Amino acid sequence: MASGDMNHIRNPLFSFDYREGRSNAPTKGDYQRIGDLMLRNMHMLKELTGYLQKHDEVLTELEKATKYIKKLEMVYKEFELQKVCYLPLNTFLLKPIQRLMHYKLILGRLCKHYKIDQRDYADCKNALKEVTEMTSQLQNSLIRLENFQKLTELQHDLLGIDNLVAAGREFIREGCLYKLTKKGLQQRMFFLFSDMLLYTSKGVTGTNQFKIHGHLLLHRMLVEESENEWSVPHCFTIYSAQKTIVVAASTRLEMGKWMEDLNMAIEMAKKSSEKSEMSLDNSMCNRSNRSSDEVSLEQESEEDIHSSRSSLDRQSHHRANTTMHVCWYRNTSVSMTDHSVAVENQLSGYLLRKFKNSDGWQKLWVVFTNFCLFFYKTHQDDYPLASLPLLGYTVGIPVEADGIQKDYVFKLQFKSHVYFFRAESKYTFERWIEVIKRATSSPGRSSLCIPKDEKTTN
Repeated sequence: MASGDMNHIRNPLFSFDYREGRSNAPTKGDYQRIGDLMLRNMHMLKELTGYLQKHDEVLTELEKATKYIKKLEMVYKEFELQKVCYLPLNTFLLKPIQRLMHYKLILGRLCKHYKIDQRDYADCKNALKEVTEMTSQLQNSLIRLENFQKLTELQHDLLGIDNLVAAGREFIREGCLYKLTKKGLQQRMFFLFSDMLLYTSKGVTGTNQFKIHGHLLLHRMLVEESENEWSVPHCFTIYSAQKTIVVAASTRLEMGKWMEDLNMAIEMAKKSSEKSEMSLDNSMCNRSNRSSDEVSLEQESEEDIHSSRSSLDRQSHHRANTTMHVCWYRNTSVSMTDHSVAVENQLSGYLLRKFKNSDGWQKLWVVFTNFCLFFYKTHQDDYPLASLPLLGYTVGIPVEADGIQKDYVFKLQFKSHVYFFRAESKYTFERWIEVIKRATSSPGRSSLCIPKDEKTTN
């Protein structure tokens, strides 16, 4: 994040953890230190642990208040329309507790970098011990917060459900699948939760919201691969108590992720099926005469077809760089596991971006967060000039045909879209590639079991 009031409020050590890199301090005599500053601040932050443990209660009350106090709701929406609020507001409100996780990771790298006899090592080691104690106490709160934030974000973007934020409901995966209809395969966004599966299309209201077409309870659901039966690549069938639907993923890997998460969620839903059915009946809005028991090969309206082609660049209150909208346009999916990994892989710093039609390079302050690169003219700017969602992109080094003659350059590519960025040193070059790979690579592992997988994939 660039500087500005929002950064200074949430991050008193902004200049340290966003300017990550090797120190250029002189080697003779005294040298710059960070451990003593970190240790002092960890002691101060430790006194706030009790408040941070109640952070989810604060966000819950804020969400309730925006529903019942119209003036607050208006202020909330007006603030989200400002350029400085380039992510949903409640995403920013998670940053204080997520920042502690970053301090732990950064101090861990510092301790590995230092030799034991170096002057700064002892303070860094003690600071790491302090922040590790805090993060251990706050881990459960962070999991609840991230789930709550995702549910409230989806509540705002989905048309056809009133109380998506329900006790015990957990978000698992969202993404694009193609549903078999009477007109053939039609693009749909699917949302998997711990008790139900929703599928939607782009709404026709011009707000970038998604309209719910159907909901399936997970209790007694069955999922089977069905490529041979339907002669459709990466196809599988979902049998539920309400209906049977046939869907296809963009790749076999995507199909595997969905089937794995669905099967795990189905097993977990068996334990709370009665509670889930009761809450679902109360939460779904009957905004049309369409029954949830409709035939699986539903008829597509012309409005639905045209709305599915709406532009990613359309300006509305619902920003188009949320993971929901990016998944729609990139034909991919994101799990809660992916969100958790992305939180641990964020980075900021100056990069040089190559102009597309010349050999020139533009220096920009770049922030990588929420699967997206945000570009600023300087680190002191309050809001980004532009953004580039990276879901679906690959990161690597240029090949000879690219004609790049500079050092420390990495390449981002999605189909025909190619960008080149140049780092200032070997260390920062490697760090940018590392965090982007870890955050945007999504191996086929269950979203309900959240291992801190250190592997990276292309």
